[in-house]
Amino acid sequence: MPDKGVFWEGISEGIAEKLEGIIEFIPLLGSYLRRENDREVDKLIREHMAERFDGLKRSVMKVMEAGAESGRLEGLEKLDRYSRRLDKLRDTVKFAAHGYSGLFDRIKVRDEELEALFNYDLQMLAKIEETDKRLSEIDKVLDNDEKLKGEIDALADFISEMETIVQDRKYAVTKGGQFKGEEA
Repeated sequence: MPDKGVFWEGISEGIAEKLEGIIEFIPLLGSYLRRENDREVDKLIREHMAERFDGLKRSVMKVMEAGAESGRLEGLEKLDRYSRRLDKLRDTVKFAAHGYSGLFDRIKVRDEELEALFNYDLQMLAKIEETDKRLSEIDKVLDNDEKLKGEIDALADFISEMETIVQDRKYAVTKGGQFKGEEA
C-alpha cells in the first residue's frame, strides 16, 4: 500500500475504514488526507455533498419540466417542495463546516466521535447516490400515474432519510458522537 502520509498515523482502524469508504465517493480526498489538513478534508467533503445536492435538485427540476411538457401536472407541487428541501439540505451541509471548524482537531475529539462523524458522511454520500439513481428512473414512468406517484412518494422518503442523517450528525457533534439507533 502506498504511503498515505502522516495524517493516517495513529488513526484507529474504524476511522481509516470510514475514510477509505468516503474516498471511494470523493477520490480527490485522498490527496488532501496526505497533506494532513483536517479542516480542508472536512470542507472538501461538505462541498462535494453540496454539489451532489445541487445535482439532485437539477434532476428534480428536469423531471418537473418533463412532466409539465407532457401534460402530467400531478406531483409537480410535491416535486417543487422536494426541490426546496434539497436546497435546505445543501445549505445545512455546506455551511455546517463554518460552525464546526475545530471539529477535526483530534486533540479535542475522541476517535469514537470522529468515527461516528465519518460514518455520517459515508451514510449521506451513499444516500445521495441512491437518490440520484432513483431520480434517473422517474422520467421513465411519467406516462403511468400510479408508478409516478409511487416514485414521487419514494423520493420524499429518500429526502426524509437524508434530513434524518443531517440531524443525527448535528446531534453527534453537539452531544458526543452517538447516533440515534446506534449501539452504545
